[in-house]
Amino acid sequence: MDGFTKEQAPDCGVCRFKSSCFSSKLDSVAQKSWNNIRLARKFRDEEEIYCEAQVPQGIYTVCKGRAKIFSTDAKGQQMITSIRHPGETFGQIALFSEQEHFCDARAMGDTVLSFVDTKNLGTFLDKHSGAYKLFLHKIATEMRSLHKKLNDTAYKPARSKVARALINAISYKSKGTTTPAIHGLKRTEIAEITGLALETVVRTLAELEKRHVIKREVKSIKILDHAALSKIADPHLKK
Repeated sequence: MDGFTKEQAPDCGVCRFKSSCFSSKLDSVAQKSWNNIRLARKFRDEEEIYCEAQVPQGIYTVCKGRAKIFSTDAKGQQMITSIRHPGETFGQIALFSEQEHFCDARAMGDTVLSFVDTKNLGTFLDKHSGAYKLFLHKIATEMRSLHKKLNDTAYKPARSKVARALINAISYKSKGTTTPAIHGLKRTEIAEITGLALETVVRTLAELEKRHVIKREVKSIKILDHAALSKIADPHLKK
């Protein structure tokens, strides 16, 4: 694929997102084979990765930054289906279905993606058939997540949708800290993730800040009370 080279591929051995990556679950022989066929490329903010109706050319893994998967209606309004974080693989559903991509994908901020093309992936799976189970698990997990998002969109109130979007966007570095943070997530993107009007998102964020659940800063949102935000995201979740 254009722009992807072996020279740009990051060293998986020192990657802090390794435990979240597909390749970490392979056996040592398969890991070596995977690294041999893996290419990589840097993307600028909002640069296109692939577009709707494009024939899949392989699968992608986020090494750095993020990628958003979204669709656009006839009026030009976007709906973000998912945001892929470091260590996450995407593109496999369209590839294995042997259909065109049904969404667009773009980089969010400066992003580095690994890429394995269709031919090399097929050869890899023929040699390491155990990897099929990993891909089946990833696809099944993704389908469950999409189903849950549809339920949330249909039944949850606006503030629960915004709270869940914020929790899902917490940066890798700040997870588990006393003040988790979200970086580079725009209000328009929260609206696209949740399916809410921008005005509703703005009003909900202001409400959460007034209640000291979050604190909005110039380029980030700090979560001051993660437990309260989780309760808002899933009000009926048992402790």
